[in-house]
Amino acid sequence: MASTGKHLYEFASFRLDPAERRLLRDGQPVALTPKSFDVLVALVEGRGHLIEKGELLARIWPDQFVEEGILSFNVSELRKALGGAHEGQQYIETVRKKGFRFVAPVKEVDAGVSERAAPLPSHNRRGAVIAIGLVTVAIAAAAVIAYGVRPARRVTTERSPRTIAVLPFKPLTAGVSDEPLEMGICNALITRLAGLDELVVRPTSSVVSYDEMGQDPLSAGRELGVDALVEGYIQRSGERVRVTARLLRTADGKSLWSGQFNETFTDIFAVEDSISRRIAEALELNISKDDEWRVTKHPTDDIEAYELYQKGDYFLAKRSPGAVAKSIDYFRAATVKDPGYALAFAKLSSAYIVLGVRADMPPLVSYRHAKAAALRAVEIDPASADAQSALANVNTWYDWDWPEAERRFARALELNPNDASTIQQYAVYLLVVGRHPQAIEQIRRAHRLEPVSVSMNVQVARILIFASQYDAAAAECRNALEMDDTFGGARLMLGRAYAHKGLYTEALAELERARSLLPGSAEVEALRGWTYGAAGHTADARQVLDGLQRSSRQKYVSPYHLAMVEAGLGMNDAALASLEKAYEDREGRMTILKFAPEFAALRGDPRFKRLLERMKL
Repeated sequence: MASTGKHLYEFASFRLDPAERRLLRDGQPVALTPKSFDVLVALVEGRGHLIEKGELLARIWPDQFVEEGILSFNVSELRKALGGAHEGQQYIETVRKKGFRFVAPVKEVDAGVSERAAPLPSHNRRGAVIAIGLVTVAIAAAAVIAYGVRPARRVTTERSPRTIAVLPFKPLTAGVSDEPLEMGICNALITRLAGLDELVVRPTSSVVSYDEMGQDPLSAGRELGVDALVEGYIQRSGERVRVTARLLRTADGKSLWSGQFNETFTDIFAVEDSISRRIAEALELNISKDDEWRVTKHPTDDIEAYELYQKGDYFLAKRSPGAVAKSIDYFRAATVKDPGYALAFAKLSSAYIVLGVRADMPPLVSYRHAKAAALRAVEIDPASADAQSALANVNTWYDWDWPEAERRFARALELNPNDASTIQQYAVYLLVVGRHPQAIEQIRRAHRLEPVSVSMNVQVARILIFASQYDAAAAECRNALEMDDTFGGARLMLGRAYAHKGLYTEALAELERARSLLPGSAEVEALRGWTYGAAGHTADARQVLDGLQRSSRQKYVSPYHLAMVEAGLGMNDAALASLEKAYEDREGRMTILKFAPEFAALRGDPRFKRLLERMKL
């Protein structure tokens, strides 16, 4: 029997057909992006051998400058599509700082012989065509649901972009930078465009790392997985501000719109209005009157309050305790300058929430300030998604008012359905109230909106750990570390997942790495102490506990963290006493007490159950 010369590859239950660009699993098509498919073909063809990152980048993205992050992202997407982590099967091995290796056994099949030897009956062929059609429709429908993308209402010769990223603006003159101003106009455009129903806009947390001069914007757009992107330059000189901006289609770099503005700084709102309108027109969006209002709505008309807010937002994004404290000063000053500035009150609330959740300030103090600011924000502007989201977080972390929290989250997502931050926070709420499948669904939805966010990968892992899915959590952490192996939160969560799988040696190694990346973190120390105790290293666990107790004499250390180490040591009475103190402190971590694996041994104790009852859990 003659061979066609075309080859297929079979591994596990998969069949890969490079010529037809098709991957089947048990005869059913597996959805892959074009670049992910190309990466898979390259790895399978070089099976058993290390394929270096540079070689893959040159093959998959010839004549293009592409960051390594997009390669790691595509490998991560491949792993999810192949699903090996859930079945004990490894397909792709990462060789740190070098590349990747396809490690599953592969059988090469002659397509001509294979296809003729097992012809498909005509009725099966029809069924296969129908099945593939249904799968395609299902995939398309899933994409619409996942991304909130609505079908275009007009017919165009070219597909109009529906996902967009606004990159941080750069200085017009190298070496003359005003970072709060540059990020400020970026944030303002993201907020305005996010109000359009037909558009999915990547949040600030996804784009903040693309702030360096000389970066390739199209490479950034591909990494962010968007159809179009906005890049721009801004410079202020006294009372004048110069802004240039352009909208690029990611696929081919075509300029869809560009504009230049030279105005007085007091006209910066008019510049933002004009850019937002022009982008919407270039994307051929159908703008309703409500959309027009959202795009041109000014959160304040006071230019000094606006500048103070920009600086506050800039420092809040840095997330360190000192930077968050600075952001609070700026947000407060903005609200004094304009007492009707709802967005400044909402961000002020969020900054206090950050300090409370991380126990950088006694929770009773930080959450009270957060609640006062959130209530004021909602009072000023009930239609502000940021205000509703801020109050929902207060309801969750401080009030422990579960029905009200859900109502506020629902309202926030009604106002801005594609806000990844609010969706992530809603996922935490769903976890707290025991709706784990929904929590996982929502955190994965948030991750789809921030596909290259290492932080969001870690948030997915955190939810999975509290849902007792330790293998899946570890896989998410490893995906995050492939993108950034210095991200301390990923090391922390990976150590936590290993610890609860009983892999204490591996867990302690990861927690030591986290300790070096997150110096002074009480959470890292608490997990180290619990793991030492669970592993039977009593002396080491007591040493960690003594260290936390000494620190508590100098600064606020959450009793919840002390309770974790005490529980690991089997000191149940002491752990319960510390949890009682955490309850009195209104410690936000108490919200996940019911599902925290570190306290599994206490769940049968009546005192533990009474704590949960008092929290209405």
